[in-house]
Amino acid sequence: MPLPRSSPRSPVAAEEAQPGRRFHSIPTVAKRLDVSEKSVRRYIERGELPAYRIGGQIRIGEADLQNFLRSCRINISNVRSE
Repeated sequence: MPLPRSSPRSPVAAEEAQPGRRFHSIPTVAKRLDVSEKSVRRYIERGELPAYRIGGQIRIGEADLQNFLRSCRINISNVRSE
């Protein structure tokens, strides 16, 4: 499902991307996180993972990916013993 261009949660314009940043495709991010591409798209659509539309393609900045990972970190006290 393509992300709508006018949605407030859609990727920001490429002009807002900072020069010199490294960007990743959705499939690359999905592989790094060991999740489906659909999950990555949901993170973007919900505004949890910032993304950019560059040349018609959706890209995720390395710094944004690292910030997303930090926000997902759990404390050991929050993990239940099974």
